[in-house]
Amino acid sequence: MLATREQELIALHAEHFSRIYQYIAYRISDRERAEELANDVFRIVWEKQPPEPPGIGWLIATARNVLGNEYKGRSRRQQLMQRLAEEARTQAATTNDDAQQASGAEILSLLKERDREILMLSYWDDLTTTELAESLGCTPSAAAVRLHRARKAFAKAAPQHLMTEREV
Repeated sequence: MLATREQELIALHAEHFSRIYQYIAYRISDRERAEELANDVFRIVWEKQPPEPPGIGWLIATARNVLGNEYKGRSRRQQLMQRLAEEARTQAATTNDDAQQASGAEILSLLKERDREILMLSYWDDLTTTELAESLGCTPSAAAVRLHRARKAFAKAAPQHLMTEREV
């Protein structure tokens, strides 16, 4: 039975993935994220286990819900970044540490959403690589690569004086 379900999902994916991807890609500007979201639609099909393979209408409705969640997440992240930028501006650099913290928040706001998200999950939420992988829906090695790339992007965007280690 499991093999049959897998075959049905593979066939469903092969038949409808491009339409679902296009539906999502037309509505967001990130091709890679659109592909992830389109795959989420088929993950939901797998998890829901409908008695009959769903048609394109059900898949589009699910894609619409997935997009709604994406829009809400983007809005929350944007609000967070605006709040961080505002806090960074209002925290007049009374000490060197405050200035570095404010600069760090400003640099984060300049990064791509993916880089900012993984850095915040790693450093602010203190997630391990395994936990990052679970939260991002990827393998631990992929999470480690994403984190490495995000760190490089942060280092590239940061002024050199912030990237040198302080002596204690």
